[in-house]
Amino acid sequence: MSANREDLGRTSDVYVAFAFAAADVLVEIDDQGEVLFAVGAAMALIGRGARGLVGQPLRPIIHPSDLATFDRAIAQMRLGERVRNALVRVLRPDGRTVDLTLSGYRSPSDPGHILLALGHPGGLPAAANRVAATQLLDRESFQAMATQLIEAADPDEPYKLSLVELPDLPALHSEAGGGGLSAAFAAELGSRLKTLSLGGDAVGQLDDTRFGVLHAASVSADAINDSIARAAQSTLPDAPPIAAQVATLVLDVADIPPEEAARALTYTLNRFAREAQSGGDLASLMKDIQPRLSETVRQMNDVRETVESGSFDLVFQPIVDLWTNSVHHFEALVRFKGNDSLSPYETVAFAEDVGMVGMLDIALLERAIEMMRSPVANTDSLRFAVNLSGRSLSDPAVVRRLREILVSTGDLRKRLAFEMTESAEILDLKAVNEVIQGIRQLGHEVSIDDFGAGNAAFHYLRALKVDNVKIDGSYIKDAMRNNEDVSFIKAIVQLCTDLGVTTTAEYVEDQETANLLRLLKVRYGQGWYFGKPQRPASDDIRTAWKTPTLEWRKGLLYFKSGAGSPS
Repeated sequence: MSANREDLGRTSDVYVAFAFAAADVLVEIDDQGEVLFAVGAAMALIGRGARGLVGQPLRPIIHPSDLATFDRAIAQMRLGERVRNALVRVLRPDGRTVDLTLSGYRSPSDPGHILLALGHPGGLPAAANRVAATQLLDRESFQAMATQLIEAADPDEPYKLSLVELPDLPALHSEAGGGGLSAAFAAELGSRLKTLSLGGDAVGQLDDTRFGVLHAASVSADAINDSIARAAQSTLPDAPPIAAQVATLVLDVADIPPEEAARALTYTLNRFAREAQSGGDLASLMKDIQPRLSETVRQMNDVRETVESGSFDLVFQPIVDLWTNSVHHFEALVRFKGNDSLSPYETVAFAEDVGMVGMLDIALLERAIEMMRSPVANTDSLRFAVNLSGRSLSDPAVVRRLREILVSTGDLRKRLAFEMTESAEILDLKAVNEVIQGIRQLGHEVSIDDFGAGNAAFHYLRALKVDNVKIDGSYIKDAMRNNEDVSFIKAIVQLCTDLGVTTTAEYVEDQETANLLRLLKVRYGQGWYFGKPQRPASDDIRTAWKTPTLEWRKGLLYFKSGAGSPS
């Protein structure tokens, strides 16, 4: 009975491990690393029965290349720290190597013992691309991993991000500066930084000289510096000491949901990387990064609260058929209420950068649909275009919601169109094109906005089948004075004609520009010459859309030729 009672007491302690890990195998080891107790699907996970582990040291089954990670994790636990999801490999008796996660902490009833939870790594982020020399995650993969780890973090135990700069690293990597030795140093550096990180793999190489390490609060800057120095001493004993700069950011963002905290971190890191490319040392750049993260969180809160409260309006700008002077449709544009800090363009661009543009796009679409079904706009002769970010079309959750909405808008087909906008290049054009074709098959036209500016370039037309291309206004504004811009417009129009795609010109500010565009065979025009963005003037459809430049004729809205005025 005493043995059973002892096992029951130990089992109750061991099962505390479930508080922080969904484990396949639970293990208790003593101060010598020998297994005292084991329970769970050990045979399926590591090829050994749970009872067969008892009385044996656990360390010999760990893959030799992961022993440093294992030893450090155990050492942290013995100091009273919790370790979550350290990635290690185990050698099975059949010769296979198995990846698993190792979590644990010191036994609350016996400080000399460690409670361990072993599990499959399926719930952890998969490593994507790595830098060959160091075998560390590249910047994008590191940000993806950091995002998922932060989303799963305990809010009471915030992680830290240390940014490390090694100014001498390019010389060590050059063929003249070290050859094989530099490769050995890079590999050793990568291995040592991993042992300091969450899960043994949350380290990224941000550029040639900068690294990011996501780690527990207990890991200090001195520990990182010491690890780098040891990597250099063991592989480059004759080289001068390597000067490392380390700056640490506390990721305590309790005011927003975890997924948005991760987005805030990614946005802040991207800004940091861009500014680092323009010069400046790590210390000076890091002075502002914590306040920047706080400001990013504030802005994200503003966007979320604006969307959830519906504190925005839509205004509508006419797009006119240059060949007939009829109003083809209105573009719906957002204006924010009561918050002067939220400019439309900057807010949408910010929402794209932090991954929140999907919620904004869906909210604007739902508001536009509500307006189109209201008495002030419910007629076949009034058509409207709503903006959708390329980021939204790349987000599976947003695409699912978009499809749900469009399935229920059969009454608005042919009246509701979309303009694809984006401030950052779309990475998976094939996937976005599939979404666009689904929208078009439901009867909605799709345009590419701001064509010729930034990322919206000719390869988009090759990859995305659309109905219309909106030529960026920078070419239209100078067309009357610049023959190069005229040639560019001609080239776009000819290409689009060959592809069966119509064209729209932005920034049409006067009659001379409109006449030139007609000569160049541009089909549609948009700009203050035809009308400014504005709300319906009344609740009566007969007067709501009449303006000094627009009038009803036989059930259609027309631009009053010659009535437009320059801005």
